[in-house]
Amino acid sequence: MIDHKKPENSQVTDVPYPSHGGNSRAMAEISGTDPDKVIDFSASINPLSPPGCVSQLLLETPRLLREYPDPHCTLITERISESTKVPKDWIRVTNGSTEMIYLLPHLFHKGREVAIFDPCFSEYEKAFMAFGIKTHSVKLMANNGFQAHPSGLFPQLDKIQKLEAIVLGNPASPTGKLYTDFLPQLQEYCEERNAVLIIDEAFIDFSSSKNSAWNLLERHSNLILIRSLTKFYSMPGLRVGYGILHPEKIQKIAPRQYPWSVNALAQAVGSEVLLDKAFQEETRAWMHREGSFIFQALDSVGEIKIFPSDANFFLFRIQENIPPVGLYQHLLSESLLIRNCGNFKGLDESYFRISLRERGENQKLVDSISAYFCRRNYKK
Repeated sequence: MIDHKKPENSQVTDVPYPSHGGNSRAMAEISGTDPDKVIDFSASINPLSPPGCVSQLLLETPRLLREYPDPHCTLITERISESTKVPKDWIRVTNGSTEMIYLLPHLFHKGREVAIFDPCFSEYEKAFMAFGIKTHSVKLMANNGFQAHPSGLFPQLDKIQKLEAIVLGNPASPTGKLYTDFLPQLQEYCEERNAVLIIDEAFIDFSSSKNSAWNLLERHSNLILIRSLTKFYSMPGLRVGYGILHPEKIQKIAPRQYPWSVNALAQAVGSEVLLDKAFQEETRAWMHREGSFIFQALDSVGEIKIFPSDANFFLFRIQENIPPVGLYQHLLSESLLIRNCGNFKGLDESYFRISLRERGENQKLVDSISAYFCRRNYKK
């Protein structure tokens, strides 16, 4: 049995970095901190709680458990179509966006190649490699703010002889960078190469639907968008996502999707939260307010470099001469969990991602980071 009590001002040591964010209880067990006191900045989930309609729907759980889910996800598909203005036959609902990611390789041929603009969500590479599709990492560099310039990137893509698809986040994770201006040029390049453009828009709702690639590249047959409802609506436990792709592509992957993969409760909740306009407006106002607060506060800390973001999280880098594990352990000793990004291609352990939470918790994080570097400088 782990004793979660620790001496005042104690330091957590020898704690491994998790491979993904959002597993605060496991990290608390490993580090010996109280799991009920950990504030999780490692998972990019809306902290405003699910919309109010969810509480009422949960009361219907017994009824929903007695029924098979709609195998066609009819109602939630209609609601997604109404909210996004995307035709219903272009939408495929899945068990989280990750299920759609693992359906994508069925659209391509073994022996072909996929380019992934990194840093990027690691499951894309895993999914393609599992199906014998070779992946190439095209790295976007921190020293120019992860900008995407055709003059530097397209020659790298030209070298990939069997290119069949390109993957890019918009906003990207973990950088929070939007590529609205770059997407039309990338789309044109994909058309010339007869390649599919896959854009991960799991965080687009935190930004604005106006920034979606659907608006820029409407109804192109070689475009696939990956979306999530779990992050914006704060319900990762239910697993609801969807893909936007040409109906012919949907017909190709549909037989590969497990029957009833999206459960009845997930469909019911997902259908209702899409109607909550007040929650959507409140979330975007919160993100603008707290994002400005976090960025300005950490931008003033000389030992770190924080990057601008259009999502509900920020990426920052610690100066080269400062061991990153020290900050991580210090924060964890104060029950603050952040996401180390050393396992993202193109980044190393000096990079961390922090999600936005409510003001009191954000203030605690800022104060703890500032205090750590002040104490470190004092000891020099």
